[in-house]
Amino acid sequence: MRLSGTEVRAAALDLLDEVGLDKLTMRGLATALGVQNGATYWHFKSKQALLEAMADAMLAGVTDDLDATAAWDQRVTQLAHRLRRALLSRRDGARLFASAFFPLPNALAYGETMVGLLIRAGLSPHAASWATDTLTYYVVGHTTEEQLAAALPDGGATARARLAAALDPSHHPSLLAAAEDLSAPHPVEHFDLGLTIIVAGIAAQLPG
Repeated sequence: MRLSGTEVRAAALDLLDEVGLDKLTMRGLATALGVQNGATYWHFKSKQALLEAMADAMLAGVTDDLDATAAWDQRVTQLAHRLRRALLSRRDGARLFASAFFPLPNALAYGETMVGLLIRAGLSPHAASWATDTLTYYVVGHTTEEQLAAALPDGGATARARLAAALDPSHHPSLLAAAEDLSAPHPVEHFDLGLTIIVAGIAAQLPG
C-alpha cells in the first residue's frame, strides 16, 4: 500500500528526533519507511520541500484557542510561549524552523494571528510585521541555544569552565558580577525576561 504524505512527514519527524537535522537524509527516511529510495519523492519533490512540511507540522495548533478576553500583550506572550514549546517538541526543531521558508497553513496562521494582534493593538501593518519578525527571531534564537546546550555531552560544564577561566577581574568586572547567569542552558525565566523586554518595547511604539 502506498504511503500517504502525512505518513512520510510523520516518519521524517520521528527520524529527526533520532538522528538530528544534520544527519536527516531522504535515503535514511526511505530506509526507515521500508520503501525504495526515491519513493518519498512522490509526495515531496525535494528534501527542502519535506523540511518545509515538517516545520509547518510542528506549528499545528499553535494559534488555537487563544484567550480572547486577554489584553493584546498577554495574547502575544502566550503565542510566543506556544511557538517556543512547538520548536522544543522536536530535536533541532528551532534549526529546522529557521532553515526553511514555508508559507504553509500553520505558518500563515501564526503570522496572521501575531500580526493581527499587533495591528489591533494600534501598530501600523508595517510596524506590526517587523515587530512580529523581532518576536519570532527572539523565540527561534533562544530556542536554538536551548537545544544546542541540551545536546552538549557534559551538560555545558566544559563551556562554563572555559568562560570562568577567561574572565579577568581587571577587564571584565561586570561579566564577573553576572557570571552565574551568563552560561547556557538558561531556565525558562531567562526566556520570560527577554520576552517581557521585547513586548514592553512594542508597547512603547503604540500611539498615545
